[in-house]
Amino acid sequence: MTHSDTRRRCEELVETVLSRTGIPQPWNLNDWLDRLERVRGRDIDLCAVPWSPGEPTGAWQRHADYDLIAYPDNTAGFHQDHIILHEVGHMLFEHSGRCVLSDEEARRIAPDLRPDAFTHLFGRTSTAVEEDEAEGFAHLVHARVAAARAVPPPRRHRTPPNRSSQTMVARLTTTFDRL
Repeated sequence: MTHSDTRRRCEELVETVLSRTGIPQPWNLNDWLDRLERVRGRDIDLCAVPWSPGEPTGAWQRHADYDLIAYPDNTAGFHQDHIILHEVGHMLFEHSGRCVLSDEEARRIAPDLRPDAFTHLFGRTSTAVEEDEAEGFAHLVHARVAAARAVPPPRRHRTPPNRSSQTMVARLTTTFDRL
């Protein structure tokens, strides 16, 4: 699959999902996930866990009747949103990945969770295409969120107080209008 194919798949998925969920104003990831749950008819549970450098930053695990997304509790809110959106991308593309963590490693990372609930949560590894799709999904959703809230206020022009200033403004306007 080429980069263009991956990008096109991401754009199509983001368009489909956002046309059904909309974008909450103001943006709130939890509100958006609530909408996504209603559209999909499946709960999405979030699990904040401590993160250390070198460990995976997020994970998605499909259960029979809900999806679980783990994300680091010790990073910035925007970064948490991006990680969660990345995992939502894996979820919506229905990536399968491959498990690489043992039960012992899983317990070390999140000792408060039951082993059967956590087994193989963080250890899913994905192909490069799956990672590109999930990352593309997260970036495109963030871009659409930013575009939806970035409506510039109308510009108000003032007339310069003297003739020489008016001439300078006219020259600048002419110059920049050509760019």
